[in-house]
Order: sequence, then structure tokens, then C-alpha cells
Amino acid sequence: AFSITVQNNPITTSFTSSGTYSVPTGMTVADVLVVAGGGGGQSQPSHPTHRAGSGGGGAGGLIFMPECPVVPQGTVSVTVGCGGGQPGGQDSVFGASPSPGTTEILTAKGGGGGGDAYQNPGGHQNGRPGGSGGGANNSTAGPATQPTQPGNSGAYGFGNPGGTGSGSDGGGGGGAGAAGQNNNAGGIGKAYTISDGTTSVYYAGGGGGGPSDNGGQGGGAPGGDQSNGTANRGGGGGGSSGIGQGSSQGGKGIVIVRG
Repeated sequence: AFSITVQNNPITTSFTSSGTYSVPTGMTVADVLVVAGGGGGQSQPSHPTHRAGSGGGGAGGLIFMPECPVVPQGTVSVTVGCGGGQPGGQDSVFGASPSPGTTEILTAKGGGGGGDAYQNPGGHQNGRPGGSGGGANNSTAGPATQPTQPGNSGAYGFGNPGGTGSGSDGGGGGGAGAAGQNNNAGGIGKAYTISDGTTSVYYAGGGGGGPSDNGGQGGGAPGGDQSNGTANRGGGGGGSSGIGQGSSQGGKGIVIVRG
């Protein structure tokens, strides 16, 4: 006697805003990618004698958990974090407590905002902590922080520290795949093929911190023009390079479920 199981092609569902995932009949596991919102670069405050670049924002934290257990015909709440400036981007979450659709809760931390070149009321020299840390100038770069994850997802959480610059060079924001550099360049993002199974897709990258260098590949914005991080990639915003220029915003995150 034989039994035949028909294996359907995987179905991919992408969330660019918060919502609810309905688990199909018969599905017991899914590959889940959770990217948080990126942090923005800080504005450049006025200073009587100096011109200096502020730090770029860090990318949103990234969690990839293959074969995440789900409950057939259950529902899973999905939160997609928006990008921010200071202190940073918002978290993205797959699941809730209690959740009828999964036994696991995956949380990616929002990216840390970049630091001011000079301390002033409301400003911060230090880069902020986050899923990936924000860059700074002449001060401490933001560290990468991630909460403890369930199951086997801990090996797939990526976040990296920002960099520190000096003078006119603000440090780059950390990326999901690499740390930000000390003079300008943002960290590169992390590539996955979850979207279509064939093409590597970058989902998060840090923003550039100085007056000219680019952000990290995968959504990080270039420094010097206050560009926002790329939407749906969780990239960090670019740091400013001119006195009196405004702050940037990090890119929105994304949640992708494939199973």
C-alpha cells in the first residue's frame, strides 16, 4: 500500500504594514524573515567655529528563522516597524502572547539613531543602541542589541555596531550583515533568497555617516543629504554634513512568511 502527498509550491506572503497572517490548512512550519525599522541620522546642530558630520543611523535588526512552527488554520499577528530618527526605528514582531497561530514569537529590534557631532540640548553625541547601532562623531558608536529569541532563531539574528568618525566625518551606521565604518560608510546588509528562491535580496543596511560616503548595500542611505533609509528594507538614514541641516529617517521594516 502506498500513500501519495501532493506538495504544493511554497506561498510567500510579504507584510509592509502590520496585519494578520492566516496559516493555510496543512501547513505546520514556515520560513519567517523579520526586519525592523531602521534608525535615522541625526541633524547637524549649529556651532560657531566647527563644521562636522553627524553619524548615520543603524539598520533595523534582522531575524531569519527557517521552519518556524505554525498551527494550521491559526492566525498570527504581525507588527511591521516604521523607521525613526532619534532614538531609533521601531521593532518588528511575528507572533504575540498568546498567539493561536504559532508557539514562537520573533522580535527584531529597531535600528539605533545616529549621534550629533556636538552635544546640545536635545542632541546626542553617542550613537544609539538598536538592532544595529547608530554611528557617532568623536564619541561612542551605538552597539547592536537583540532580545533572546526562541527555538533555533538565535543563530539567525543579525545586528552590528556603528562606527565613529572625527572632524567632518561622522561614523556609518551598523548594518544587519556588517558593522559601520569609522569614517562614513554604513555597514552592508544581509542577503537572503526567501523572496523567490533564486535571487539574493538585501533586506537591511546601515546609513552613511559622513559628507560623501554611501550607505551600506541593502537600504542604507548616503550621508550628506539626510536621505531616508529605503522603505521595506529597514535601512538606516544618512547622517548630515552641513550646519543646521535636518535629520533623516530610517527605512520601514518588512515581514516575509514562506511556507
